[in-house]
Amino acid sequence: MKKYVSRATKRLGIIALLCGIAVLVGIILAFANTSMTSFVMIALGGMFGILFLSCFLSEKSRALIIDTEKVIFPRGADKDGKMVFQKTTVKLCDINSVDTKLHKGDGIISKDTSFHTINLKDGTTITVTLFAYGKEAENEILETIKRKKV
Repeated sequence: MKKYVSRATKRLGIIALLCGIAVLVGIILAFANTSMTSFVMIALGGMFGILFLSCFLSEKSRALIIDTEKVIFPRGADKDGKMVFQKTTVKLCDINSVDTKLHKGDGIISKDTSFHTINLKDGTTITVTLFAYGKEAENEILETIKRKKV
């Protein structure tokens, strides 16, 4: 079983940890009877810590899992033209083919993104983008799916 998480997960975790450290420093400064700086650090560290921690946990729950028999896509897959807001499980033996279509971005707001359409044997199509996992992980995921399908 292989688990892929978003590239942003590590950064969000580090930022949430830094906010927690800011709260601790603010508490220490409050006990040392310093100026209002301690209360500002506690307030800002706490607010931003909660924000970044919730983003971290949200991204961590969006893991893509490849098992020996199935692939579990995180929420946000497109199934037969409709967005699915739950995890989508696809058995590897049910995959007929995998097609990739490159969407050219403008380079300023959006980057080039590949949309991967998985055609199942029952005629269902599932479209996903693996941009969040990084180019290297995207290629590894596709190779694993293509290699394991029967």
